[in-house]
Amino acid sequence: MQLMSMPVVAGISLGVAIITIFSQKHRGKAAGERALVSLGSFLASLLVLFILNFAIFCVQQS
Repeated sequence: MQLMSMPVVAGISLGVAIITIFSQKHRGKAAGERALVSLGSFLASLLVLFILNFAIFCVQQS
């Protein structure tokens, strides 16, 4: 298993944020609230992917 590059991690996180903006659940909310939800989903997915990359790195080192 190979590590994911930074552009891949950022692209996946950006895709998650875009999908959250256009989801039915957040469609009726104000633009500011949707922006905060989008930023939160971007940061959460970024964190998860960094943890996954670190776990792959640790497995490869042993």
